[in-house]
Amino acid sequence: MKGLLYCSLTIAVYLMAWKLQNRFQHSLLNPVLISILVLAGMLLAGNIPYSDYQQGGDWLSKLLNIAVVALGVPLYQQMREIHRELPGVILVVFISSLFALVSTVILALLAGADGQVAISLAPKSVTTPIALMIVDNLNGVPSLAAIAVILTGLMGAIFGLPLLSLLKITDPKARGIAMGTACHALGTARMAQSSLKEGAYSALALVLSASISALLAPWVVPWVLY
Repeated sequence: MKGLLYCSLTIAVYLMAWKLQNRFQHSLLNPVLISILVLAGMLLAGNIPYSDYQQGGDWLSKLLNIAVVALGVPLYQQMREIHRELPGVILVVFISSLFALVSTVILALLAGADGQVAISLAPKSVTTPIALMIVDNLNGVPSLAAIAVILTGLMGAIFGLPLLSLLKITDPKARGIAMGTACHALGTARMAQSSLKEGAYSALALVLSASISALLAPWVVPWVLY
């Protein structure tokens, strides 16, 4: 019963946040960010244990898997064009993923973090299941990795499009690849709202980045650390 209650509450809060963003059209009113803040406030105000709320979260996690698969729809619709450019896209995402892993570890070490923290932050640009798998294999801290992934996605969803526009990057393919590689599913969901082509290239970059990072991380991260 608690699971159904908290699942319904989460969906209701998200829908209200989504309507709020649609009305005011401001990037800071990201529905995920607003939902996290509102729900966290409710849990704290009501002194509700997170374990109770997570009963509803488990239901939503199953629905999230379906939502991630739905991101493949724009990819399928643009498949003919993407197929011609696939080798170039793979090369760009490979370089971007490598840079993301190396630069994150180096910046974490320069900021005074120890090796375990640096490992946990390294896969911040891929989806949570892949990030947790990478961190688990490298003996990092899964909870820290999950927070880093969520914050990276939120920052990308909120500031990604304004930053790309500020840098005068207008090509929908470049915008989609940048967001999918840097900001995983949250960035891709934002691009899917922007345009079909941007959403398609972002979904492709999301999948490629997760796969490439999972292959590179066990070799690259220890090499940078030691």
